Formats: sequence, structure tokens, C-alpha cells
Amino acid sequence: MRKGEREITDSEQKLEALLRCESMTVAFGGEGAPYMIPLNFGAELVEGQLYLYFHCALEGEKLNRLRKDARVSFCAYRMLRVFQKRNSPCGYTTDYESVCGEGRAELVQDAARRLHGLKVLLAHYTDQPFEDGAFEPHALSLTNVVQIRIERWTGKRLIRQ
Repeated sequence: MRKGEREITDSEQKLEALLRCESMTVAFGGEGAPYMIPLNFGAELVEGQLYLYFHCALEGEKLNRLRKDARVSFCAYRMLRVFQKRNSPCGYTTDYESVCGEGRAELVQDAARRLHGLKVLLAHYTDQPFEDGAFEPHALSLTNVVQIRIERWTGKRLIRQ
């Protein structure tokens, strides 16, 4: 990282920054250009290991590419403000937080792990707890859950007073 003073090095602080982001973009490989798509997500640290979760339909481009190559990259960020430091077009700058990384994605097959992944995702957006029985069986039958085991991630922020 070129500006090391902006790096977030503590895993808990990186997770907190990540969870302040409303969405993330995931890039899938494959033939031709990478396929990038913004997604809702959930995140958790388990014994120092970061896991991301998202849900999707039973078929589609994400799954086609995932089946060919499980390697993915992600980026989540939030712009806090844009302001003018000096009176010129180049004088504009931003305060921000971002968390980016790469890992391996897998479709979660086990029913208990699928529910866990969905609960982690929902916990990112609501404080409402959900029991396993609250999930509608028909909706679950139409939903895939993907877990990304993050192998490398970085966080960066600039917040001026």
C-alpha cells in the first residue's frame, strides 16, 4: 500500500469498516473480462479468518463463473464526504473507508451452514434475530448461499477532522 499511514491493520477494525459498507462488489474470473457485480453481503471473523456470504438464484452468470473458477476478488467502500481543499479542480478530495481482498468462493450445501450464512448476511442489515424455523422452505429451495473464505484482505481509510 503506497500510503501506509492510511492502512487499517487490525482485523477487528477492518471488519468494522467492512460492515459499515452497505454493499460490496465481487469480481469473478472466467473467459474474457472479469465479471463484477454489486451484492448484499454478510461478514464474520472466525478465529481470525474472514468469511463473506452472499445469496443468489439457483442459476446465472455468477454461478457459471464460480463453477469454472472459485477465485474471486471483492471491494467494499464508503465515501464519507467530498470537499475542496484548495480553489482548483484538482483541489477536491474525499474521506473514505475501503476493504478489498481475494479468496475462494464455494456454494454452501449443508442446510445448517446455509442458514448460518443467511443469518450472517441478515445481521449486516437488521438487528432482528431469526430462528431457523422463520425461513420459508419454498424461499430456501430457490436460494443459493455462497461463502467466500478470504485469503488476503486490506483496509484503508482517510477521515480528516
